[in-house]
Amino acid sequence: MQDPPHSETLPRLLGPLDAVAVVVGGIIGSGVFLKPATVAQNLDSLGLILGVWIAVGLITLCGALSLAELAAMLPQAGGPYVYLSAAYGRLPAFLWGWTELWIIRAGSVGALATATAIYLDKLVPMSRLGQEGVTLGIVLLLSVVNVIGTRWGAVVQNLTAVLKLGFLAFIVVLPLAVSHTPVETASWLPETFSPSVWRGLGVAMVAVMWPYDGWINIGPVAEEIRDPQRNVPLALAVGMLVVIAVYVLVNLAYHSVLPIAAIAQSKAVAADVCQTLLGDIGGKVVALGVLCSTFGAANSNLLTGPRIYFAMARDGLLPAAISRVHPRWRTPANAIWLQAVWTTVLTVVAYASKDDPLEAFNALTDFVIFGGLVFYALAVGAVLVFRRTHPEWPRPYRTTGYPLTPIIYLLGVSAALASMVYQEWVQAAAGTALILSGAVFYAFAKKRVQRP
Repeated sequence: MQDPPHSETLPRLLGPLDAVAVVVGGIIGSGVFLKPATVAQNLDSLGLILGVWIAVGLITLCGALSLAELAAMLPQAGGPYVYLSAAYGRLPAFLWGWTELWIIRAGSVGALATATAIYLDKLVPMSRLGQEGVTLGIVLLLSVVNVIGTRWGAVVQNLTAVLKLGFLAFIVVLPLAVSHTPVETASWLPETFSPSVWRGLGVAMVAVMWPYDGWINIGPVAEEIRDPQRNVPLALAVGMLVVIAVYVLVNLAYHSVLPIAAIAQSKAVAADVCQTLLGDIGGKVVALGVLCSTFGAANSNLLTGPRIYFAMARDGLLPAAISRVHPRWRTPANAIWLQAVWTTVLTVVAYASKDDPLEAFNALTDFVIFGGLVFYALAVGAVLVFRRTHPEWPRPYRTTGYPLTPIIYLLGVSAALASMVYQEWVQAAAGTALILSGAVFYAFAKKRVQRP
């Protein structure tokens, strides 16, 4: 069970530091810079604001600890695709990969590349067409890097992870190092928990799910991690704790400089904080820091996503060419190019249908969270399924706090999905329809696999 029973396997090149970087780099991207405004628009007390960031972080940590048991037990390329297939059958697993290809991963890469171009524009002013060109260039560049070798993709990942953590540490320390007029102290908790407060909590919780998205990225590359039984759980636990601490400290820094009302109106809260403390140079510093963060997150998605399509093709559910390992570079090159092409299509369509790059960014992320949460919940639920159906399987790592840990995650995700269905039912319905459309393709793929 430790190694995949396939002739086409990927070499184990990634160590524990690389694995932690995949977790941290895959999570920290654009959300911590864009979502604080949404949270402040819906919550007007500092205690609830920080509480949402902590609560969603702990819920995500529960999901990560649960996933660690699966990744250590089944360290194969494809990650959740492998877990879902073993727990529920091939159709749910296929729908996961279908959603990853057409919605989650491609949309995330396009959005993060767009965000990188938006912040690069603050350093080197460009036209709208120029920003679109840079966005597509980023997708192409990172695709080439990851085709040339997993090691090169990991180098980019490690470097950008260090840079983004250094930049966030700069934001945390800056208010302490630079004298400024203290902001008006916000109330810690609301006077009453009215229905509007609960609705605001629901919206804020969904908003914060985006900054924490990406924790599942280590699963698809588990086949390429050395000693995955030890290093995968370690990377998930350490990486998640680092991210939670960073997010809470960064939000404390934001709120120590700007009042909640100003954060709620801000389109770039980190830039506004640095502008307040450092003047014009602050905007340049923030642009460079955010650029590194979003560029690294885009690379993380390009590093991990193709492994899912690689695993699906290896099982005969996608064309066999997608499962081929490059003879020289030993990477799933065809799967990487498939994702790059579809990401390019989505990005071009988003730019063509919107007036500016920021709107294109929002369009690319509309369905990502809904589709992701559905399958993240199914993947975490597989821990409960396997404990019941296959208690005899070796478990190098057993989920800490089981069964409470996966149950907490499932309850949290259920609440977030309920809030999304209530607040944005049109998007939820459209996302569900697109996911289920994969069942039609699966029927044809299954017949092809079964054909003698």
